[in-house]
Amino acid sequence: MSTYDTMLDKAVVINSLKGEDMFAVIAELVDALVAAGAIPESKRDEAKQAVVRREMSASTVMPGSIALPHGRTDVVPELACAIGIHKDGFAADAPDDEPTRVVILMLVPPAAGSGYVAFLGSVSRTLMDPEKCAAMVAATDRDGVLAILRD
Repeated sequence: MSTYDTMLDKAVVINSLKGEDMFAVIAELVDALVAAGAIPESKRDEAKQAVVRREMSASTVMPGSIALPHGRTDVVPELACAIGIHKDGFAADAPDDEPTRVVILMLVPPAAGSGYVAFLGSVSRTLMDPEKCAAMVAATDRDGVLAILRD
């Protein structure tokens, strides 16, 4: 099984993000990773800050309604991923001025190699297809979201 498939198998999926900006969405996705046991509750703020610091240094919002926030932190022993769908979209200063609807958040341990970069590349290539991105937003459950990313 590829690293990509392994990451998707472990990914937490939230089909109903409610945050009204990128930082609220990051908090929602980190909370989902805590709830799933991927991050200790005592390390929630540290994990969130790793992603926020990275996002503030260079936005990961892309055209086509997607964002790929990520951060390096020793809070996780291995790559951790949360996929969020915001049905209405939220303003995130996207280059195309479109609302952001699909957010893939990753936490990366400091010693991790470049595997996460390959994962981000694969995800972004998939989501740059407007039909696939729209299908993810329309998906009603975790299996539907992951099927599109595996296609």
